Amino acid sequence: FHTSNMHMIPANPMVGRMLKSIRREDVITLRGYLVQADGTDGWSWTSSLSRDDSGPGACELVWVETLRRR
Repeated sequence: FHTSNMHMIPANPMVGRMLKSIRREDVITLRGYLVQADGTDGWSWTSSLSRDDSGPGACELVWVETLRRR
């Protein structure tokens, strides 16, 4: 059993609305990519690529292209 702190970036407005509608105990399937976000001021946020890390920098940053609620 694994848990993860995942931050979602919707690929389009429909996926954004679906992400906002998720409720506790919903079971979902999503498809997307782990990404790095870069700001014009040099700021960046990189997704974790490991299941064994913890603490700062251990969360996943996900570009969500599709989402399905079961």
